[in-house]
Amino acid sequence: MQAGNLDLFQSPFILEVLKFVILLILFFYAIFALLIARQVDLMSKTLITPVSPVVKAISIIHGGFAVGFIILVFGLL
Repeated sequence: MQAGNLDLFQSPFILEVLKFVILLILFFYAIFALLIARQVDLMSKTLITPVSPVVKAISIIHGGFAVGFIILVFGLL
């Protein structure tokens, strides 16, 4: 098999499927990140420690980055 005959990623259908799969994976990751933020919020209400606000802030920032990354990738694809 020659390398020139492999035009798998030149097909528009394959590229659209690949874009959809990437966005779907990022969507599920964003849902996971937001669920983690909710769990951290519940944990910080139950177990009050001096580190709780820092962990809560990190989880909120992480969720924001996950959602922002979806928007960025959607704009690029």
